[in-house]
Amino acid sequence: MQIDFNNIQNEKKRWEFIYDNFYQSLCYFSNTVLQDQEKAQDVVQSALIKLWQDKTVFKDVNHLRNFLYKSVRNATINELNTTATHEKILGRLADNNPKLYEQDDHFHSIVRAELYRRILDEVSNLPDKTAEVFKLAFLEQKSNQEIADQMSISINTVKVHKNNAKKALKHTLKDLFPLAALILWDTFQ
Repeated sequence: MQIDFNNIQNEKKRWEFIYDNFYQSLCYFSNTVLQDQEKAQDVVQSALIKLWQDKTVFKDVNHLRNFLYKSVRNATINELNTTATHEKILGRLADNNPKLYEQDDHFHSIVRAELYRRILDEVSNLPDKTAEVFKLAFLEQKSNQEIADQMSISINTVKVHKNNAKKALKHTLKDLFPLAALILWDTFQ
């Protein structure tokens, strides 16, 4: 699939495709370093705006994906540089991701972000309440009690929804479940 940003005719469809397929995983990718959801979203939005302004042409979706991850990685590092002192940057990078500049670790971060995107795609197919409980637990890292209070349901109902989500995701992501289980381990505890 060629994505041509010089052809304005289908611009809305191209941007919907990019947003639907990459926005969430790019935000997750940036947030793993920044540890700040809002800043991560700002970084991704800035990278997408730059992409739109440059009107770059990509050979295929993989070329686009690689470009986006590299752009967001660089923009994330730039964000760290503008918001913290040099010592704080080195400390945060060492604590959160000591191998950020190494190619192998960059690859692993992309794999985690893509897995995250795939999980979110499958969560959208869950029943509404189950999906909501999963998102509160996984995305917002809320406790069972916090979820129960927010949704006005019992803690046992929260546990049932989490268990249903786990079973459904285990089935739909069976090819990726061992990897997903490592990422989601705390969510289902």
